[in-house]
Amino acid sequence: MSRFRGKFVYTIDSKGRVNIPFKFRKVLSPGANETFVVSRAPNDCLRAYPKDAWDSYEDELASRPQTPETLQLHRLLGNTLSESTLDKQGRIKLDAEQIAIAGLVKSITLIGYTGYIEIWSTERFNEYIDKADDFDKVFFQSVEAGLRAK
Repeated sequence: MSRFRGKFVYTIDSKGRVNIPFKFRKVLSPGANETFVVSRAPNDCLRAYPKDAWDSYEDELASRPQTPETLQLHRLLGNTLSESTLDKQGRIKLDAEQIAIAGLVKSITLIGYTGYIEIWSTERFNEYIDKADDFDKVFFQSVEAGLRAK
């Protein structure tokens, strides 16, 4: 499993291409075949999953009973999915709908979050961080919910 860690600020070019940091590219599993699946994510950002990780996630989603909620999730995710293989410069391409959903204009922030990369408009990310609950509160709520800090 790929483990992405860190924050990087880049720009998106006029063709919708986004640089994936070398630090992230070097931990891609061979099973990803240098390909990412990009989907819509909560808080008006995008997630880029290595292809092999997405395939496992998709299998898990498909195994769940069909309910109105799971069907809605399938449709909302499927409506915005794209696959993109790294080009020679280490970039992936986002489509116009994804760029609009995430409000990407020029400056973008990439956040490594264990098995996927979040792609944010830098302005939107900074606004989110500025208004988010303070770290101590969120940390201790997570510990109470069963997440153990090591």
